[in-house]
Amino acid sequence: MKIFLTSSLVVFLIFGAEAQAQDSAASAELGASTEPLAVMGDVTLTQGEIDAALSKIPENKRLLFIRDGNKVEQLVRSLITNKALANEAIKAGYDQQKLVKMRLELNKEAELAQDWLSNVATNAPEADFEAIAEEKYLVKPEAWKTEDRIDVSHILISTDGRSRQEAMDLAGYVWQQLDLDPLSFDSLVEEYSDDSSKSVNGGRFKNVKRNDMVPNFEKVAFALAVPGQISAPTETNYGFHIIRLNEKMPGTIPPFDAIKEQAIEQARVEYRKEYREKYLRQLLSGNIVLQDGAAEALAKRYFGENLELAPRFSE
Repeated sequence: MKIFLTSSLVVFLIFGAEAQAQDSAASAELGASTEPLAVMGDVTLTQGEIDAALSKIPENKRLLFIRDGNKVEQLVRSLITNKALANEAIKAGYDQQKLVKMRLELNKEAELAQDWLSNVATNAPEADFEAIAEEKYLVKPEAWKTEDRIDVSHILISTDGRSRQEAMDLAGYVWQQLDLDPLSFDSLVEEYSDDSSKSVNGGRFKNVKRNDMVPNFEKVAFALAVPGQISAPTETNYGFHIIRLNEKMPGTIPPFDAIKEQAIEQARVEYRKEYREKYLRQLLSGNIVLQDGAAEALAKRYFGENLELAPRFSE
């Protein structure tokens, strides 16, 4: 199945969505249009249906999604495929089978339930999120501490083109030269390092944080304590590294103003999550009562008279 999305369609989707995001009146009409958006044979996808599909994407990511022509095309393809298959099922009367009808109803309920729960959270009573965010910051400012970072240089003696023993011996030799003259590190990078990026960075990585490097490299690099300290040869899957610490940059706690917008958004997300959970607890505060004989009836439908196989429910 080929889909021909014209550039004008993508542009329309982009600017239409932007306009709707800025115009509450237009937003109220999302999903209302029955104008065709894409057609394949007797299968038609309407503007309203694409609106409905796009509404499932989080609002803060929706415009970015629509700007990606490939994603729009994939979505249209998926929706057209679903409609074509559903049409075939309806023609065959498959949708009228009892279990199929019940599954469809259950799926409808599940979709509606999740949409409603999201709606409840989104429309939670407003709060002073800046005040909440600042209070959380004052109680636990270390939660906003930036990661520790280091500035390091390395000499890589690769095992490509040489045996492991040869690489280890050469790394040992280079390390001995550094022991005699630590200031020769940069010149030895040029002479011996097999790291192809040395022509660009001279073997230096200025802003390394945890998980940026392979485990052995990271462990040794972060263990170096004093600028200028040089490690013994350290083996990774790339070969042997000799690492020099240039600078340690401990994490810092930024002032509230520097992270205010991020903190406010986090407070808003947490508030809505807590509101949603409270709503659910209140809604489901009653007991679920299993009716007399229900477990046995369920077992009989699937296992006949062998009631030993009946499910056991908690009291």
